[in-house]
Amino acid sequence: MRAIAALSLALAAPLLAFASGRVLAHGVQTDYLLSNQLQLQTTFSNGQPLKGAKVSVYAPNNPTQPWMQGQTDADGRFAFKPDRSIVGDWEVTIMQQGHGDILTVPVNAEGVDATLISAEGQDVHYAAGPAAWVSGLVGLGLAVGAAVQRRRA
Repeated sequence: MRAIAALSLALAAPLLAFASGRVLAHGVQTDYLLSNQLQLQTTFSNGQPLKGAKVSVYAPNNPTQPWMQGQTDADGRFAFKPDRSIVGDWEVTIMQQGHGDILTVPVNAEGVDATLISAEGQDVHYAAGPAAWVSGLVGLGLAVGAAVQRRRA
């Protein structure tokens, strides 16, 4: 009976660790405004700007070579104007230290179709806090203890 209780706790501990890590989660969001160019602003879910992020813009006729590169400013902003003669789905990647977003920007002969811009890669990272580490170590210890106890029986 003790082995079953220990095994149950061992299975529950990693779930607690995961739940504890989710509390510290944050995502990245990109908002846009279309005027004479496409203006982007990328922020974390807490409103802090993603400043200094690397931005790469890919045209549909050459999706492997950046058409333009740059970085977001101190407010997480970046602006560009796609070439209307290159019709199709443009891709914009905004990345900084594992955090980022990927946008698909449809362009037709009239310019950017803002109604069809989509975010494909909103990125969420989970940070494991002290409670997650302790829960994980306790779970590992209980699992090892249950295995040793089974061998003795």
